[in-house]
Amino acid sequence: MTRIGLTLDEHFDLRVKPRTGADAAFHEAAQEERDRLFPMTTAAASNHLRSRGYDCRPALLDALVEQEVVTPSRPDAWTQADVDAAAEHFEECQIFVPYAVMCQALGCRYADFLRPLREAAERESAKYGCSVPADDQCFVMHRVPPRGVTAKDGELVGITPAAISFTLCDDIREKLERGEGV
Repeated sequence: MTRIGLTLDEHFDLRVKPRTGADAAFHEAAQEERDRLFPMTTAAASNHLRSRGYDCRPALLDALVEQEVVTPSRPDAWTQADVDAAAEHFEECQIFVPYAVMCQALGCRYADFLRPLREAAERESAKYGCSVPADDQCFVMHRVPPRGVTAKDGELVGITPAAISFTLCDDIREKLERGEGV
């Protein structure tokens, strides 16, 4: 089974790390934030796991502790290993946020959706000289090849992996061309 949710490194690269070309101070601050990430409270671990694509609430983490799926060394202090163990459990049980479920249905990973979205936002920001958010509401998503199963002599031989890309929505492009912000 292919992992759908983000690993910690993917989370950092796609959710925390500043955009390409950002001042070095922003990159240093992001690295400092990563270094201070753990241990996390239960609430922080829940939010972190949601940003990695897992449909997690604090009560669900409490249930994982009660069921001894994860055993934090201290109450309300989640280490990286604890959070990753919870992520593995959610992955196995396929407990995902709606966008990650969409990626699963499209035949790609959550990172395969977020990375091209971020790249499209960076590309358009550079093109128009203003910040275009990495928000899928500003872009049209394309999946190549179209979802389908490859057949050989009528036999199913596998699902075609997805390649996701984004282009700017016409109304957003027109606003940017008029010099209006997004």
